[in-house]
Amino acid sequence: MIFLLMLIIVTTNGFDLKCPAKADWRLRAIVSCYSEDKYVCLLNLLEDKYMENCSRTDQSSIGSKLVFQPLFNLAVCDVARYQPIVFTTHGNSECIYSKSKCADDGQLVFSNDSSSRDVTCRCDYTKGYTFVTKPKNSCFCNPSQEDCSCFRVMCTKLSAD
Repeated sequence: MIFLLMLIIVTTNGFDLKCPAKADWRLRAIVSCYSEDKYVCLLNLLEDKYMENCSRTDQSSIGSKLVFQPLFNLAVCDVARYQPIVFTTHGNSECIYSKSKCADDGQLVFSNDSSSRDVTCRCDYTKGYTFVTKPKNSCFCNPSQEDCSCFRVMCTKLSAD
């Protein structure tokens, strides 16, 4: 336990702080604040680095996260992440899910316009690609909920379907 306390001091005083991973959050909270319900680790926008405090946990709306500015303030998720449920500072410092890439053979991004939803993908029909498995919507698919794999069709005439 003494090693852990020394690590925290070095981390917060000599190096850029990284918020703990989910698995380590509870231990860090108890060591730092003696309580899980008070520990918060968020990005401080004014200093552009992560900071901890022992004030209280809080939550924000779907599609956003909280940051220090210097008090709690709403912030949009980073472009590579999304938040489909209410964000809480209890165990989180970033929006919880990574967005899908739509980067497999024949895949293109169909839509990436929301911080509360994953990106949607489509197959590049102009180059002969179509979905391996027909998705719920014939034009695009949601990679977090269905298979968005594409394959190349060998035929002479293709349509948008």
